[in-house]
Amino acid sequence: MYSFLAQAFTILISFGTGDSLHSIDCESELFETAFDTNVHVEASVSYPRVPETTPLACYVNEAVSKEAHELHDTFVQEMSAPQEELWEEDGDERTFRYDLNLVHSDPDLVSFYGLRYQYRGGIHGSVRYITKTFCQQDDTIRELSLDDLFLPEYREWLFQHCESYFKSNRCGYYDDEDHSWVGFNPKDLDAFLLTEKGLLLLFQNYVVSGYDDHPTTLLIPYNKLISIANPANLTFFGQKK
Repeated sequence: MYSFLAQAFTILISFGTGDSLHSIDCESELFETAFDTNVHVEASVSYPRVPETTPLACYVNEAVSKEAHELHDTFVQEMSAPQEELWEEDGDERTFRYDLNLVHSDPDLVSFYGLRYQYRGGIHGSVRYITKTFCQQDDTIRELSLDDLFLPEYREWLFQHCESYFKSNRCGYYDDEDHSWVGFNPKDLDAFLLTEKGLLLLFQNYVVSGYDDHPTTLLIPYNKLISIANPANLTFFGQKK
């Protein structure tokens, strides 16, 4: 394992205001493993280290490191035995890559964006986009979920808002006149970031559009979310309790 300076990257907000998010340069950790069975196996994880020594930063650094190494170790263990079935369309390698970048850091809120890529055979690999937001409120430190930010039943409201936008702007699969086959549903609302201008929702490949190098995104201004916001967490929406 060794440290290096995280490379800058940009998140394109495809269906928002045209703004973009940039990674914060900081020290990162890189861990790599490579070996051969009846296929070549490579696994790598890269994640940043928040430079501060606050309780929040210490908690975040430990949590991010633990998850990254658990994912790496699980993949390596699964790939340590020879692959039982190799089909003609399978490549002769198996790959796991976990890349995480710091995109927001202040004394009470830290956010990350990245991706997890796996190739286990077949036509192509799979990508899952990752978002993580940690906060400190008084002496409590935790990773935030959408359930923390909103009132019960909020998913249906967010789903209706997103689907209405996608339909009216003919985004992704919604460019088709017939939307009945689109599988987008409230359970797909899982990845998000809190930005200066609003809640940024990120959608995995094949949810509202096909396979791409960037996630489909939608930015919702905080003032549109106040009616469904959890009163205990109004500070995240730029409001006083």
